[in-house]
Amino acid sequence: MTGRALPPGASIRSLGHAGYEIAHAGVRLLVDPWFHPAFLASWFPFPDNRPLLDDVASAAYDVLYVSHTHEDHFDASTLELLDHDTTTVVVPRFRSKALVRRFTELGFREVIALGHRERHEVAEGFALTMLLDTSHKEDSGLLVELDGFRFLDLNDCNTPLSELPADVDVLSAQYSGAMWYPNCYAYPDEVQRRKTAEVRGDLFDTLVRKVRLTGASTYLPAAGPPCFLDPELERFNNHAETIFPLWDDLARDFAAACPGVDALCLEPGDALTADGVTPSDDPDRGRWRDDPDAYLAAYRARRADEWAAYHEEPYEPVTAGELHAYFRQLTDWNRRFLADYERDVRLVADGASWGIRLGRVGGVLEADPIDAGYTIQVPPRALRAIVDRRIGWEEALLSLRLSLHRDPDTFDLTLMSLLRYGNQPVQTTHMLRERAEAASGATVERDGHTFQRFCPHAGEDLAHAEIADGVLECPRHHWTWDLRTGACLSGGTVPLRVGPATAAPSEWHTAEGNAGLR
Repeated sequence: MTGRALPPGASIRSLGHAGYEIAHAGVRLLVDPWFHPAFLASWFPFPDNRPLLDDVASAAYDVLYVSHTHEDHFDASTLELLDHDTTTVVVPRFRSKALVRRFTELGFREVIALGHRERHEVAEGFALTMLLDTSHKEDSGLLVELDGFRFLDLNDCNTPLSELPADVDVLSAQYSGAMWYPNCYAYPDEVQRRKTAEVRGDLFDTLVRKVRLTGASTYLPAAGPPCFLDPELERFNNHAETIFPLWDDLARDFAAACPGVDALCLEPGDALTADGVTPSDDPDRGRWRDDPDAYLAAYRARRADEWAAYHEEPYEPVTAGELHAYFRQLTDWNRRFLADYERDVRLVADGASWGIRLGRVGGVLEADPIDAGYTIQVPPRALRAIVDRRIGWEEALLSLRLSLHRDPDTFDLTLMSLLRYGNQPVQTTHMLRERAEAASGATVERDGHTFQRFCPHAGEDLAHAEIADGVLECPRHHWTWDLRTGACLSGGTVPLRVGPATAAPSEWHTAEGNAGLR
């Protein structure tokens, strides 16, 4: 390990995935502990970290930090085991207040919500600074300072690159996929392979940028990949052909892209100290590398009751009346967001098919046929959980149990945002505000072009975007635009506001394009 060493007595212990236990100055901080299946019992921690659960459940923590509400970070079954009276919870202050509300419901007595870049001193020499994804997406990272040592935990959060802290000693960030695109789409094999390769390349590019901008001397691969123990999801354990590579698959490229940066792939239970890495004493440590197939088979057998629970849970099929009521409420909550939306969706579940006209007030439900731009196939158990609001569409999609088809093959930002954030209209309202600000807000002048500073898709600061041959590429989701016209060339269809460097704002133009997108 290069750079500054941890202070004597301090430690950063991996709990697997994005989980850590950080100790210093008599304080113990627990971060994103995940031990139980997530997203309709589809995701499991990899490697298996369950041997650590008893230690975590019986330990006394001074502070708990959870980065966001996704179930591989907000593991309610684990959080219920902690001491709710003595553990102070530190969470990001999201617009929806979702995290504060959920911790209060769990019975935690003290919850501190921090805004973007807000600092909280836990003890002398132990400070936390919150870093938010400042777009409509609700996610966060945390800068932990231990007597001058700086540990930045970004997990899968995308704080704008221009606002990342520098002079970081150890960076923990995602390198593997933690999303449902393109896996949920019913593409032909060749198309699926090409799109998967693009996503893997984009994730790696984003990671390299984060490492360089933060100046990290040590990198801890984290926040993925999960594994899929349900046999019907077995194909997603193929690390070579999915968005879920192992660190071993990327280590050589990383060493070439970030020379001088140590990459330490901690196993669950490994601890980083001033003296280096102290390996876990788990007798099965690293066994997943020796024989991956046998390891997964044994893991699947140990957790059979957990992944099988999804298939065994009794359910009542969703009726047309229930669907109509569900979409009527969803569209009523998001009337302003859907004001100019005209596309339709076909929903297929349990042998039935419904047409949903989202652009009409009340989300009119009709029998087939309709000319739907999107078709969503949903297992009946998943649809029951969605309609009952036990999970949202985002969690259902992350389960990889749904299948999508779109024609044309263009990301529909309005539809996907409605499904992902529509249950919390404060987020879709903020998206409208982002669009308005993007249309008239700050600009950047580079390479003879003037263009809006913040990405019209997800708000990334385009001051760090790459420009080549008149094409700008967003560093976050890698959408591209023609800087001569503002037309979106890949990723979606949202145009970019552009103009020549000497043009007055009134002379700017925006390419034609609808508001819906990737």
